[in-house]
Amino acid sequence: MSQNTGSSSTAAGMREDMRELKGEAAASAERLAEDAREELARLRAQVEKLMQERVTPALAGAAETVEDYAARARDRIERQADALSSTVRERPLLAVGVAALAGFLIGRLTGGTTYVYSSDRR
Repeated sequence: MSQNTGSSSTAAGMREDMRELKGEAAASAERLAEDAREELARLRAQVEKLMQERVTPALAGAAETVEDYAARARDRIERQADALSSTVRERPLLAVGVAALAGFLIGRLTGGTTYVYSSDRR
């Protein structure tokens, strides 16, 4: 009988040890989860700070550069259009000749082998 009592006390002790281990594991898992939440919050704050300090100003700088290039291109196109317009006013016959030549060349390049006259009139 004493052997039976010893086995049951050993089994009860093991169950108690298992409960303690289970409680410790749960507490450890909760601490790890809390640490992970804190680390995520810290990383999120770092990302937001970097966005505010570096990315946003860089994007603003890029937008300013694009606006500057667009303004320069617009000015250059306007100057070129004005220069072309004044050339056409100064030399209208030359402008008509250049336009006719350009139309002829474009027509030849894109028209293929179509001709004005039919082949039986030759």
